[in-house]
Amino acid sequence: MNWDKFYIITLDNDGIPSSFNKKVFHNQLTKTNGVIAWWHYLESTYIIKVGYSVNAAHIAELMKEIAPSKKFFTSEIKFNDFNGWLPNEAYEWIRENTKHNNV
Repeated sequence: MNWDKFYIITLDNDGIPSSFNKKVFHNQLTKTNGVIAWWHYLESTYIIKVGYSVNAAHIAELMKEIAPSKKFFTSEIKFNDFNGWLPNEAYEWIRENTKHNNV
């Protein structure tokens, strides 16, 4: 059985300081040790797949390190019921990455 978890991270795009580099942020977030996979089909939103021992406080600490000037929200998510208007690849990622968690 797979015990991975998923967290959604949403960043506030209002008042983005000119010093905020989205590419650097993206690389730091997606290459962080413990991030197994990531999803980024909405401009200011990421979904990250992490190990079972990671919690929202860990992600908040990471966000404070890599984006100290940004407001953000993070929460564990479970893909029991979801819908939206996104590219097929977004839903394929969800199905592929959650198939072992929902067994």
